Amino acid sequence: MMSAFGLEDLPVFLIYDGQALNGGKADRDVVNQLDAVEAALIDFGCVVRRLAADLDFAGLKETFQREKPRLVFNLVESLDGADRLQTLIPLFLENWRLPFTGSGSTALFLSNHKILAKRIMAAQGIATPAAAWLENGSLAFFPENGTGMFENGDWLIKTVDSHASVYIDDHSLLRQPDAAGLAERLREAEAAFTQPFFAERFVKGREFNVGILEGENGRPEILPVAEIDFSLLSPDRPPLVGYAAKWHEESEEYRATRRVFPVGSQDEGLTRELADMALAVWQSFGLAGYARVDFRVDGEGRPFVLEANANPCLAPDAGFAAAAERIGFGYSVLVRRISLAGLRRSAPSPESPHPGG
Repeated sequence: MMSAFGLEDLPVFLIYDGQALNGGKADRDVVNQLDAVEAALIDFGCVVRRLAADLDFAGLKETFQREKPRLVFNLVESLDGADRLQTLIPLFLENWRLPFTGSGSTALFLSNHKILAKRIMAAQGIATPAAAWLENGSLAFFPENGTGMFENGDWLIKTVDSHASVYIDDHSLLRQPDAAGLAERLREAEAAFTQPFFAERFVKGREFNVGILEGENGRPEILPVAEIDFSLLSPDRPPLVGYAAKWHEESEEYRATRRVFPVGSQDEGLTRELADMALAVWQSFGLAGYARVDFRVDGEGRPFVLEANANPCLAPDAGFAAAAERIGFGYSVLVRRISLAGLRRSAPSPESPHPGG
C-alpha cells in the first residue's frame, strides 16, 4: 500500500448518480468506474466511501457536515436520470468549498449545452459545424459560414444537453433534407423524447477524440490523439458513433467501430492541429482536471470540434484511460493525477466556510 496526498485520516467520497445503476451497458461502465477508482484510492491508503447522489441536497449537506471528506471524486455524469442536472453536484460542492475532481459547474454547464458551446467556440475562432434548432416553432441557425442561411447537406439529429450518444442511430442522419423536413424531424424527436434536440451539419470524413489531463504543474497536457476507425462498417451504414456503437456489444456498430492511435508522418500535422484546438477548447471553457474533445475532419483535412466532454468516462477500458496508457500512465497514475488536480484547484482556504463548521 502506498501513501498519497495525506488522505489517510479523512474519507474520500466517490459520488455518482444513484439512478444510473439499472443494469444497462452504460450503467456497467458506471460500476466499472466506481470499482476501478475506489481500488486505486484504497491502494494509495485513502479511506473511501461511495455516495449515491440524488436530489436530496439537504441530506447530502448533512452527510458532508458529519463526515467532512477531504476530497470528493466526482463521477456524476447524470443526476436523477438526467444528464443536464449533473451540473448541480459541482455547484453544490463549490458552494460548500469542498475540493472535488474535474471541471467546475460553469465549465460543465457551458460545455454540456451544445448550442451554447458552439457559440463560445466560434467567438474564440474555433471551427465547429453549423447547427439548427427550433425556436418559437421555427428553425434558428448557428452558421459556421456566417450567413445565417440554411445549408444544403447531411444533418445529424442530436440532443442539446445529453451525452453518451443517447438517441443517435443510423436514422438520426438525414440525407440532404430541406429546411421544412429538418424542422419536422426536430419536432418529432422533441415530441417523442420530451427534451430539446438540434441538428448538426454532418462533416463527412474522419473522427478523432483528444484527451486532456491536468499536469502536476496545473497545466493541461495532451494525451495521444485517438481516431475512430469505421473501415469495418458495412458500406450502407453511416460512419458515426451512435448509441449502439458505444453500448450494444452484440451489434455490428460496436464490433466494427474501433479506437486506433494514428502513427506515421502522414498524420503528424493533423494531430498537432487537433492538439492545439483541444487546448484552445480547454481554455475557452475553463476546463479542469481532465476532459475529452471530439472532432470530425473533412475530406480536405479541416478539423471541426463536435463537443467538449468535461466529464468523460473513466472506466479502465474506455478511451481516456487507453490514451493515458499510451504514454505510460497506468490507471493508478491517472486517478492520482486527477485527484491531485482536484485538491490543488479547490482546496478551501482557512477563512472559507465549510459544511462542518
